[in-house]
Amino acid sequence: MFTIPFAVNIGKGKRFVLVTADLDAVFGRLRGESESPRQDFVELARALHADLLSFSDTACGSAFTRWLAKVAGPAVALAWLAFGKRGSFYFVTAENTAIPLALLLKFRRGVTLAFIGHRITSPCKRRVLALFRLFNQIHRMFCYSRQQEHLALERLGVPAKKVRRIAFQVDEKFFTAAEPSVPVRGVLSVGRELRDYPTLFEALGNTDIPVDVVASSPWSRRGDQTAARPIPANVTIRKGLSSAELRDLYRHAAVVVVPLMNVDWPAGVTSLLEAQACGRPVVISASEGILDSLDSGAAVTVPCGDAQALRDAVLRLLHNPAQAEVIGRAGRESVLRGRTLDQFVERIQDGCREDI
Repeated sequence: MFTIPFAVNIGKGKRFVLVTADLDAVFGRLRGESESPRQDFVELARALHADLLSFSDTACGSAFTRWLAKVAGPAVALAWLAFGKRGSFYFVTAENTAIPLALLLKFRRGVTLAFIGHRITSPCKRRVLALFRLFNQIHRMFCYSRQQEHLALERLGVPAKKVRRIAFQVDEKFFTAAEPSVPVRGVLSVGRELRDYPTLFEALGNTDIPVDVVASSPWSRRGDQTAARPIPANVTIRKGLSSAELRDLYRHAAVVVVPLMNVDWPAGVTSLLEAQACGRPVVISASEGILDSLDSGAAVTVPCGDAQALRDAVLRLLHNPAQAEVIGRAGRESVLRGRTLDQFVERIQDGCREDI
C-alpha cells in the first residue's frame, strides 16, 4: 500500500507546495504497485518543509472554489485555494497555476513565490506575464530549456537573478540498468506529449524489427498519436503498465526511440531520462526544446520528422550492439552526473532558500 508521506510545517510561517497534478489520481495509480519511482513533488515537500496542495483539494474546497474550477479551470481554482491558505512561501510546479496565483498575490505583501516555467513562450502566458508585470510578484522562475530562459530575460526583461535554468530529473534509484546477461531486442518508444508516432511508423513499420509503443502519460492531455490510424504489423501498443513493467520494457529494449515534434520546451524529457537511467541507447528527434537535456555522446539525434534518418540511426545501433552499449553507458553517466531526483531537489531547495 502506497502511503502519502506529507511533510509538516516547521519554522516561522506556513509553506505550501502547489502541484499541478491530481494527487488522488497519482497515488491511486501507484497504490497497487509493490515498487514505484519516488515522486518529485513529495521529495520537494520534504525538502521545503511544505504542505501539498493539488487539484484534488479543489473538490473539497468551498462552493466558490468548485464553481471557479468549472468556470475558469482547475489551475485558477487551485491558485484561489492556495491564496486562501495565506502562506508566506509558495512553490508552484507549473506556470498554469503560478500565473493566476501571482495575480492574486498582488494584493498581499511579504509573500515569496517561486515556480517552474515549463512553457512561458505560449503567447497567452507571455501576454499575461508582461501586461500585469507579474515578475514583480515572482521571486524565482526555474526553467528546463534555453528558450524559456531567453524569453524571460530578453523579451520580458526579467532580472537575471530571478531566472535559473536547471536540469530535469529522474529517479535513478528506481530506473536502473539490468544485469549484463539480460537479453535485449527491438525498439521501445514511450510517452504522449508531442510525440511523432507517424514518423516512427513510417521509419520502422512493416519491418522485421519488433517495436513496442507505450503512448500514455499520467501528465499529458495531448491526443494519442497512435489512435485512429493503422498500426503496422510489427508494432505492439501497450497500455496499463505498472512502473516496474515499464522499467522492464526499457531494460529489454535494444534501442529506445523518442520521436518528437519540434517545440521550444523539453517534451519527451521524462522518457529520455528514464531510458538513459536504465542504460539503454536512445535515438531522439532534435527538437529545439530537448537539446539542453542532451549531453554529447549520451544519445543519437535525428532531425524532427525525418523518417529515413530515424530508420538509419536505429539500424546502425541494432547492427552495432557494442556502439549501442557505449551510448547506453554514457546516458546513465549523464543522468548520474547532473539529472538525478536528489540533485533536482537540492537545486530547487538552494534556489528557494535564497528567497526565504
